[in-house]
Amino acid sequence: MCCSCRNNAAKSGITPEQAFEGVSNYCHGEYDWSAAEDNGSTMTLEMGEGTETEYQVVFRSYTGAYVYFYVDKKSGTTRMVEHVPALDITEEAGTIELKDYL
Repeated sequence: MCCSCRNNAAKSGITPEQAFEGVSNYCHGEYDWSAAEDNGSTMTLEMGEGTETEYQVVFRSYTGAYVYFYVDKKSGTTRMVEHVPALDITEEAGTIELKDYL
């Protein structure tokens, strides 16, 4: 991300780094990471594709399920969408306030 984009994100509320950190803190508190102790690649957290108004952070569980976190760049309100590819199920999974996890 260029300097002016990062500065604009900081002025408007949430930076990409904060989005990742907050979601990481949430995931480490809510999900059992013991399955990843021996093999860190079984559970991952990475930045996804964002939009002008949201960052996307993607959590992949050892079960193969994904939770997509959509972080509002201004407010930090984060909606979660869970996707289970093996069952072809996608559903809204609630919201969190990212600032509670920073």
